[in-house]
Amino acid sequence: MKKLAVILALVLAVLAGAAYWAFHSLDLIVRVAIEHYAPQVLGTPVKVRGIDISATDGRGALRGLDIGNPAGFDAPYAARVGEIRVALDPATATGAVVHIRSLTVSAPVITYERGDHGTNLEAIQKNIRRYIDQSGGPSASRPAEAKHGKRKFVIDHLAIERGRVTMTTPGLRGQGIEFTLPDIHLRGVGEREGGLTASEVGNVVAGELQARIAQRVLTNLDLLRKGGVGGAIDALKGLLR
Repeated sequence: MKKLAVILALVLAVLAGAAYWAFHSLDLIVRVAIEHYAPQVLGTPVKVRGIDISATDGRGALRGLDIGNPAGFDAPYAARVGEIRVALDPATATGAVVHIRSLTVSAPVITYERGDHGTNLEAIQKNIRRYIDQSGGPSASRPAEAKHGKRKFVIDHLAIERGRVTMTTPGLRGQGIEFTLPDIHLRGVGEREGGLTASEVGNVVAGELQARIAQRVLTNLDLLRKGGVGGAIDALKGLLR
């Protein structure tokens, strides 16, 4: 009996130590999770330079997010984000549906590259949709998804602020014509569906970015007459066809 008590005490001590490490190492856990799972969803390399999370008040920041380009595109990256700030309801952090009060993407630098079969952003969104389909389709048709380990999210306010876009084509190595992206504000993301998975939120954001960039390109035709990298103007005319 005494030996059993000692063994149980050791087990509890190990579990307590593991719990303490996990609680105080959320930054590392989230970073590893992003760099491991995000490439499976996006179909591109993903790197994070820094994460700062507070488990007590539900606030966190991710700094230096680099999203690589899909295969077949020459630019070194599809997007680089200066900072992502998040504030969630701590009471829902471990629930099936996490309530995020605000999620703000600050100063993203986006490469909009058109290849022979569409743009890099279209390719990324196709990868996201393929991942969603392989996971079982939209959340609306699988309300029990969270029970199988896939957490859902409802986001009160999702903002993308101070973004810049570079229009380019293969061969220009990410150089081209730059323009600012109007701020994007989405409200009640996932509210109607009772929550969206992370990949489904990514699909919403990718679709919105493509729509806003296309609108910006089509309503600013004189961008193609403002110079830029030598030879880029003629190459970029294909973006408006």
